[in-house]
Amino acid sequence: MGNRTENGLIRGLKWGRNPLALAVAATMAASPVWAEEQQDADELQTIEVNAEQSDDVYGGDDFGYVGQRSLTATKTDTPVKETPRAVSIVTREQMDDRASVSIADALQYTPSIQANFYGEDNKQDWFVIRGFKQANNGLYRDGTRVYSYGFYSWQLDPFAQERVEIMRGPASVLYGQTPPGGVINVISKRPQDYSFGSVTAEYGSYDRKQLSVDVGGAPSEDVSWRVVALGRENGTQVDDLEAERTMLAPSLKLGLGDRTELTLLASYQKDDSDPYLQFLPSSGTISANPNGKIDDDVAIGNLDYEQFERTQVSFGYQLDHAFNDSTTFQQSARYQQIDVDLKQMYSLGYLPGSGDSQAVRGLSDEDGDAYGINLDNRLIHKWSINNVEHTLLAGIDYQSLHIDGKSFGDPLMGYEAAPGIFAPATLNPFDPQYRNADELTPVSCNFSTFVCTEVTSRQRTTIDAYQVGGYLQDQMKFDNNLVLTVGARFDRASSDIENKTTGVEQNIDNDKWTANAGLAWLLNDNVTAYTSYSQFFQPILQQDQNGDAAKPQEGDQIEVGMKFQPQGIDGYLNAAAFKITQENLASGAAGTPAFQQIGEVESEGVELEAVANITPSFSLLANATWMNPEIVSDSTPAEEGNRPVNIADTLYSAWAKYTFLSGPMNGFAIGSGVRYVSDTYGDNTETLKVPSYTLWDATVSYRYKDFKFQVAAKNLEDKQYVATCDYYCWYGDRRNVIGSVTYAW
Repeated sequence: MGNRTENGLIRGLKWGRNPLALAVAATMAASPVWAEEQQDADELQTIEVNAEQSDDVYGGDDFGYVGQRSLTATKTDTPVKETPRAVSIVTREQMDDRASVSIADALQYTPSIQANFYGEDNKQDWFVIRGFKQANNGLYRDGTRVYSYGFYSWQLDPFAQERVEIMRGPASVLYGQTPPGGVINVISKRPQDYSFGSVTAEYGSYDRKQLSVDVGGAPSEDVSWRVVALGRENGTQVDDLEAERTMLAPSLKLGLGDRTELTLLASYQKDDSDPYLQFLPSSGTISANPNGKIDDDVAIGNLDYEQFERTQVSFGYQLDHAFNDSTTFQQSARYQQIDVDLKQMYSLGYLPGSGDSQAVRGLSDEDGDAYGINLDNRLIHKWSINNVEHTLLAGIDYQSLHIDGKSFGDPLMGYEAAPGIFAPATLNPFDPQYRNADELTPVSCNFSTFVCTEVTSRQRTTIDAYQVGGYLQDQMKFDNNLVLTVGARFDRASSDIENKTTGVEQNIDNDKWTANAGLAWLLNDNVTAYTSYSQFFQPILQQDQNGDAAKPQEGDQIEVGMKFQPQGIDGYLNAAAFKITQENLASGAAGTPAFQQIGEVESEGVELEAVANITPSFSLLANATWMNPEIVSDSTPAEEGNRPVNIADTLYSAWAKYTFLSGPMNGFAIGSGVRYVSDTYGDNTETLKVPSYTLWDATVSYRYKDFKFQVAAKNLEDKQYVATCDYYCWYGDRRNVIGSVTYAW
C-alpha cells in the first residue's frame, strides 16, 4: 500500500471501508488526466494508493467497484490479471449502491450469471452460471463450502458480506465436488485495524423495515473486533405473505506473535416467515387459460397453514502462520448448523373436469436439523530457481454433513369433506377463496377412483455425507511474463441415506481424480492472454438397477481469454470464450431398469466484462454473454439438440453511477442500470417458451457530513414478467423501492 495522509484516511473510512471518498482519491492519485477534477474536489485529501497492490484479499481495501486480488481461483494471494480463469468480484460498494437484498440479487450485473431465475426466494438463492444450475452446490463462504441439501439450504444475508467472488467454470481441483458452472465465494466482513461504525435505517416497498449496525474497533495492535447485526420485517408482492429476519455476526482478529494471526468468525440468523416462492401452473401464467390470467400477487398455498422457520448458526476460524518469508500454513474451519420447519404448497395442475380453474396442490414439508464441519488445511511454499518463481500449494480438506429430518413425503393438500372421507383441497387461483388452516390435512389420492386417504405421520430420514480430498498446485512464473498453473486432486466422497421409518438404506461411494492447467501470458503491464483446462465431478445420490452407486456427473472446460487493464484507469476489460461438457446425467427411476446415465449437456459461449472507476465521478459495470447450451445426449432422443429447461442463451447488463464532487450538486450521486435475459424454455422439448425480459434499475443518494440518504429501485417500470417455467411457472419481482438513512463514524 502507498502512504495515506491521516485526515484522508479518516475521511475514507467513514463509509464502511468502501467509501466513495477513498475510491475517488485513489483514482485521482493514479492518473494525471484527472487533475482538473482533482482540483474541483479540493475538499478531499490527497491519498496515495496503488489499488493493484492492495494487500487485503478479503475486500477491506476495495476501491469503488473494482477488486484487483482474489483467493478464490487459486487459494493463494494472486492478482486477478495473473489468473488464467474468468474471475469477477462484486464489491461492497456495488451491493450498497443497488441495495442488494440477497446474494443472488447482488450478482444481477455479473457476466454469465442468470440470477433469481425462479424470482426472489426467501429460502435460498438460485443461480445459473454458464448454462448450469447451482442449487445446493457451488456456494462457498470464506473459501469453504456452505454444505446444503434439499430444504436444508443456507441463505447468507448480503449485509454481512464484504464482497462476493465468482470463478466461472469447473473448480474441483481446489474445491472437490462442485457443479460445472463455477464457484460463488462469499467473503464475510471481518475486523479491521481501525475503529469505525455505521447505523442504517431502511424503509421500502411492501412495508419493508430494517435496522442494521456495522461497528468495529482495534483496542490494540494485536486485537481487533467487529459486530454486524440487523433486524428486518417485510411483506412481499404476494398478498399477506410476510417475512422476518434477525442476523448477528461477530468476529475477532488476534495477532499471536509476529508470524501468526487468528480470525474468529461466528454468525447467527433466524428467519420466521411465510415461504415466498410460488409454484404456479403454466396455464394462466405463461399460456392462455379460459378463466383469464393468474395475478402475480396470488398465494397458491394457504398462508395460515404454511410456515417457514429456519435458524442458521456457524462458528469458525482462519489461522495464518508464516514459518518464514517463504513458507506459510493456513487453516480454515467452520461448524455450521441449520434447523428447518417448513410447510409449503405448490400447484400440481388443474383438477380434471374443472375447466382449468381448480388447482390441485401438493405439499412440501420438512422438520429437522442438519449440521456440518468444514476443514481446509493449506501449506504454501514460494521459491525461485533459474528465473522461475514457484508458488506451491498443498492441501487436505474435509467436509461432512449430517441431516435428521421428518417429512410427509410430498402428499397432496386435502381436507375432510365428510366424516372419514377426504378430498383434495383445490384452489381457484383466478378467484382465490382460502379454507381455514385447521381444515387442511395431507392426503394421498387415487385420481382414477377419486378416493383419498389421510396421511397422518411423517417419515424420518437421516443422511450422513462426507468428502475428504488432497490437492496439489504449482504456479510457475517465468521471467515475470508467463504464468503456468497446474494442479491435481484426489477425492473420496460417501453418502449414507436411511429411511428410519421403512428401513430402506442407500450407500453411495465415489472416488475421483481431477486435474487442471492454465497458462497466462503477461504481454505487458496492461494485457494478459490466457488459456486453461479444468475438470469437475459431482456425485449423484442415486443407485442403479443393480443397487450400485450411480456414477458421478463429471466433465471439463476449455477456456481462452484476454484481460486488459487500461493505463490510467482503475478498472479492467475481460473477454472469455469457453466450452463446458457435463456427462453422466441421470434419467429414469433410480433402482429400476429404466435408470440410465447417458445424459450429456454442452455449453459453449463468449462473455465480455467491463468494470471501472473511469473518473473520480464516474463508475461503470457492463457485460454481455452469448451461449449455446445444448442437450447432446438424452434418454429421450427428441430432446437432443435442444436447449435445457430454464436456461437463457443471452444475457446483457450495464450499470453506471455518477457522483457530483463540486458545485451546487456536491454530494449527490445518481446511478442506473438495465438487465436483459433472453427467452427460455419450460421443457426440454422447446414447446413451452418463456419470453425474454428487460428490467431497469436506478439509485440516487446524497451525502451530508456523516449522513448518507439513498433511494434504490429495482424494476423501476414495475414490469410484470415470468422469470422461468419448468412445468411450474414463477413470476419475477415487480418494482421494489428501498429508502435508507445511514449515519457513519
